[in-house]
Amino acid sequence: MPDLTRGPVLAGVAGIAAPLALANLLQQGYLLVDSAVVGQYLGVTGLAAMGAGQPLYAILTSLFTGVSGAFAVRLGHLAGAGRRDDPSALLALALCTGVWSALCAAVAVPVTGPLLALAGVTGQVAAEARTFVVTLCSGLAAVYALGAVCAVLTGRGDARRATGLLITASVLNALFAWLFVGAWGLGIAGAALAVVAANALAAAAGLARLVREQRRRPPGDTAVTAATVGAEVRRGLRIGTPMAVQYLLIGVGVLALVWIITPFGEEALAALTVVSRLELLTSVLFLNLSGALMVFTAQNTGAGHTARVREGVRRTVWLGTALTVLVSLLLLAGRGPVAALFSGSEETRMVTERYILITAPFFLCYTLTVVLHGWFNGIARTVVPLICTVLSLGVVRLPLSYALGHAWGVDGVMWATAIGWAVGLGYTLLAARSTATGPRGGWSGRGGRGDRGGDGGRTTEPGTPAPVPVTESGPGRAPGTVPKPVPEPVTVAKPVPVTETKPVSVPQPVPEPAAVPKPVPVTVPKPVTEPGPLVVPKPMPEPAPEPAPEPEPVPEPGRRAER
Repeated sequence: MPDLTRGPVLAGVAGIAAPLALANLLQQGYLLVDSAVVGQYLGVTGLAAMGAGQPLYAILTSLFTGVSGAFAVRLGHLAGAGRRDDPSALLALALCTGVWSALCAAVAVPVTGPLLALAGVTGQVAAEARTFVVTLCSGLAAVYALGAVCAVLTGRGDARRATGLLITASVLNALFAWLFVGAWGLGIAGAALAVVAANALAAAAGLARLVREQRRRPPGDTAVTAATVGAEVRRGLRIGTPMAVQYLLIGVGVLALVWIITPFGEEALAALTVVSRLELLTSVLFLNLSGALMVFTAQNTGAGHTARVREGVRRTVWLGTALTVLVSLLLLAGRGPVAALFSGSEETRMVTERYILITAPFFLCYTLTVVLHGWFNGIARTVVPLICTVLSLGVVRLPLSYALGHAWGVDGVMWATAIGWAVGLGYTLLAARSTATGPRGGWSGRGGRGDRGGDGGRTTEPGTPAPVPVTESGPGRAPGTVPKPVPEPVTVAKPVPVTETKPVSVPQPVPEPAAVPKPVPVTVPKPVTEPGPLVVPKPMPEPAPEPAPEPEPVPEPGRRAER
């Protein structure tokens, strides 16, 4: 099983990113197959119904993506701390998956019709779109179960098995779509059932293997109780809620952008569709690079390897920069053929070429922001990406798109996109600087195993169990992480008088013996209960000044004579 706390840094990150990128590209392929099957057998009405219902389904899945991503981070922390596949965390993930799917289905079914009417979808298209969404909601448990299994595998660093499950679901989805819609004639409901059945089978296969592995695992030291499961649920929700809200805001922002561009006509809206597909294809690699850095950071944070986390961030940023420059140059050089590949309209091609020409030089701002967000998520500071999304999309990009669009037309919307990316990167860099140099975070947040450099980070004696992170996580603090060693805010210890040697309480700084030049910095945020360098078991008499043969005692009368 992959252990990201050892081995080459960049190879570990790339080993996760490459399989996940392949799986996501294949998922885009099965979406095209589904669209082709529906369009062939159900016509324009069925295709329009699928297109109208797909954004609502995307919002439902993105909400759970935040929750599953949070548990991937938590499981990565535990894996790095020596508690791989902690039973309490796994049960908490299963509980959240079941409750979350039930709540989403209960909310989505009654509001689908009004939301479609609000979007202007009416008639037969609205009726079939509602059938499509309601059928999908009936099988949300299967869809979320596959996401939960992949979260467990990703938290381990086992991206290949997660990729295998996603590819299996994609292939089954394409086959079931043809079988249910074409052969059996189930209509638009058949397309939704194909999604549910494919996810259910892939999730069952992955879950069965996880259960077998868990049964073969020896029991852990920590008992599984309602209290431990509840604590893991709270940690997961505390980390995952900002991520879920971030994905929700992105989905709503895309709908708002469509509303802003629609008045410019069908050609502009068609160009937006082309551009969105281009951005999706070009950003898949960087989004998965971000996810790989998140898992790498989580495992090494749990192990206390702050130097390794720092090196991973640095190398991933350089790799992302090199890939971005390459992709941007290719887009700029081939913007004409690329635009012609997606549309035969001359005006749509011209708008697409201008969009590439304006935004491609700023694409590095987007990719670096995404990559650094993976690091923030890995140390459980998920509020930073949320604030960045609110600032760059909600405060800058959407208002500027509306204002500049009325002033400069479609070009104003393009410049608003570039400015939003730049603002997002600026905020992310400021947050990264404060996290790396602040007193609370360092490169890895708080808690967990100690790290005194690049030597693996272990501070415990050989053969002793490593301390397990038990602090609550939340915005600005990461479970299982270690602060950068900082000198204690006390005066330097002075030589201890010979006649006074008292027991020292653990939470206070311990005065050093005369032979030690400076105090050892305290890295434990709570009272120490096991032997360590700061524990004084009992008062020890002061040793003689010289360990050589004992000098002859000087007669007391001699001293009186000298006086």
